[in-house]
Amino acid sequence: MRRSTLILLFMARPFELCAQSATDTTITVSGIVQAAAKGPSHWGLFLPAPLVVRGVRIGWLSIEGDPHGIDNHQDRFVEATGTLRVGTDSTGAAVAALVDPRAKERDPAGIVRQSVQLSFTQRAVVTLALEPSRFGWRDSAGSPSGVRPMLLFSLVNHGDVPIQMSFPRYEVICVRVRSVEAGLADTSWTILMPGVRNISLVMRQRFQEIVEVPREAAPKAGRYRARVELCAGSVYGADVFFEVTR
Repeated sequence: MRRSTLILLFMARPFELCAQSATDTTITVSGIVQAAAKGPSHWGLFLPAPLVVRGVRIGWLSIEGDPHGIDNHQDRFVEATGTLRVGTDSTGAAVAALVDPRAKERDPAGIVRQSVQLSFTQRAVVTLALEPSRFGWRDSAGSPSGVRPMLLFSLVNHGDVPIQMSFPRYEVICVRVRSVEAGLADTSWTILMPGVRNISLVMRQRFQEIVEVPREAAPKAGRYRARVELCAGSVYGADVFFEVTR
């Protein structure tokens, strides 16, 4: 079993910017808005498929300038357009910021929606996506790509009565990743949330969780199937397919 990482992040397609243009270039990226843990910026975008800038992989973009209400999208998957500004910190390491971004929420590519109706008054929608849904653990040169594929799971209550569940051992999310090709890989684990013994979702309330897919769960090239569900209620779950290229 694994403890929940609770890192909310998502994809930006990897691309390179030459040194001459990287300092001041308008870009559009997709990611999850997060509160910054440190530094002068209060917000940032975490990118599971990193940008490659001046040969350096960048997985975090600080938000600078006018955020245009980006804090309203905290912990949400967004598409953001702004000016990419690259510099170095006191240690000489490359740092990057997205200046004056404008963001809008959008669904991840390949998102799956599963409607659940247990009765006339018990209705819910489960969504699941993996970003990026096609990736390689190594780049074309054979070096680590830095990719961190993430499963984004959510459950929204659309019924008139609350969704109530108990988790006596704090095992809230159950995950299984297996290869489409029989016998290649089949890995299961649970996400522990210490202190969470019960959940109760009223109408329109959302429960969501982000789960990182470790390399050992999908170690070789091929197609895989991932399932995420609430451990106390497998009916609240969904499946999504993804591909490892190398």
